[in-house]
Amino acid sequence: MERKKRRKKLTLQIICLIVPLFVILAGVNIWIMETSMVNAFLDSKNPYSEYYLDYLDEGIRNWSEDGDERLIELYLTICEKDPVAVRGEKLTEEEFNEFYDVKVDGVTDESDDVNRILQNMQNASDRVRMLAAKSWRINIQNFSEIVFTNNSQEIDRMFIMDMTEPYRGMVIADCQRYGEDKQIGEYFDLDLPEHPALQQIIETGSAEIVYEQAEDFPDKGHYYIAYKPFILEGKVRAVIGIVYRWDNFKDQMSANKRKAAVVIVIGVLLAMLLLYFALRRLAVKPVTDVENALIQYTDDKDSRQIVKRMYDIKVKNEVGYLADVISDLALEIDLYTKENVRIATERERAETARERAEKERARAEKELYEANVSIMVSQIQPHFMYNALTSIAMLCTIDPERAQEATITFSKYLRGNMDSLKQTKPVPFDHELEHLKKYLYIEKLRFANKLNIEYEIGPTNFKVPQLSIQPLVENAVKHGVGMKKKGGTVKIATRETETAFEVIISDDGVGFDVNAPRKEDGRSHVGMENTRTRLKELCGGEVRIESTVGEGTTATVILPKEWEQNENSLSG
Repeated sequence: MERKKRRKKLTLQIICLIVPLFVILAGVNIWIMETSMVNAFLDSKNPYSEYYLDYLDEGIRNWSEDGDERLIELYLTICEKDPVAVRGEKLTEEEFNEFYDVKVDGVTDESDDVNRILQNMQNASDRVRMLAAKSWRINIQNFSEIVFTNNSQEIDRMFIMDMTEPYRGMVIADCQRYGEDKQIGEYFDLDLPEHPALQQIIETGSAEIVYEQAEDFPDKGHYYIAYKPFILEGKVRAVIGIVYRWDNFKDQMSANKRKAAVVIVIGVLLAMLLLYFALRRLAVKPVTDVENALIQYTDDKDSRQIVKRMYDIKVKNEVGYLADVISDLALEIDLYTKENVRIATERERAETARERAEKERARAEKELYEANVSIMVSQIQPHFMYNALTSIAMLCTIDPERAQEATITFSKYLRGNMDSLKQTKPVPFDHELEHLKKYLYIEKLRFANKLNIEYEIGPTNFKVPQLSIQPLVENAVKHGVGMKKKGGTVKIATRETETAFEVIISDDGVGFDVNAPRKEDGRSHVGMENTRTRLKELCGGEVRIESTVGEGTTATVILPKEWEQNENSLSG
């Protein structure tokens, strides 16, 4: 029942992880789609806007005596000072003749015609100059209306707007498709900081066409505007604007966005379903099969059965590799168990042979002890393997990369235990430390933030019996930090004294009373006693335990230098 609950919890974790990711992905896709379509729609207007803006700019200049900028500047200045006076749709014949006679007075076909006209207009009366400016303004308005009427791209508005202080925003010319044209001298509701494109024109003085998406400018609604700076004597004098209103397109986009959202949600749900079944087939189910096989092996110790079940796991990934390692481990355990039984039988026969010398008896006892060590090492704890595999199973869906790393580390840990079966002599402490780190990495998967690990490694140029430090670390994790509600820290350190090397394993767990009588709980503290015996027999070492209830435990392994020197001299 407990395992079923865990699997249901794992499924829920998968859903809770994947659903938000796909929701975010769907939102991003819809936003990208909408942005792309809007930009494509607006960008399609650019070539036509550039054509008509250049056409308007050229036409305005041509209406002013071959585009002489001095005359345009004069006309604009008159329009700014008295815009009401230059309003109107046309001049009377008398008004036209009044200013035209003054304008062309003394003009010949020579090259100084424009200069002569400019001089005439500068010396003319205010009324004559006003009539000339009005004529120029009317021509510009009519020209803009002709261009606007002949446009087939549904331009909604064209305008010319003054950009000099204090007339910035003043209408010079305006043509609308669906509204009443503004009169010269009226003002657009222009807040310059809200129009970075216009700010760019003013700051750079460039003649390049710029674009902007505007809201509620020049009227209420959403607009796409192309601006062409009107440059006179090196300064931005005005801007010509072509306006597209795209509210209808925006409404259509909103409707399409809703439809796209429905399609994407359906697609996301299908993708989630496929991903879920793929994860179950490639990761969750194989790990569950390994888990069940190990539980069965714990009960019946049938190596052939577990090898068969591991062979049936066909996935070609880290879980498949783990199944192969477990299969090899089961065969090795079976092989060495038989070998240890044989060695134990030979020892029994040797003990009954009274004729053998004391030295032979000691050697036989040592062989028997080494056999017992091999038996102890080969008894890999199924519960530890079960917990480790359960943690890896959860990582397969939550964090596949970390699951891969955990699987490889666990496999190397098991392979290290297998290799230790062949090792009867002390090994360098560095080797033992690396194996400890793999064990603590696996325990870290189980305890997570409840288990902190610290290393304070000093000297390492000494040897220890293989797997002799791990039982002390296991006690610190399981019976120290593991029994503490908030968890704690396990620290591994080494130091050197004048006579010995020391390995210190400390924790800030629950601690215990070292003077209290041992509990007869069926375990008989075999692991700790074996550790003490191996350290004494192989290295002349000892283990000292200090503990305080509620504060933690410190185990110190003392390895005399004299013993290692004697072993080196004998081997030499």
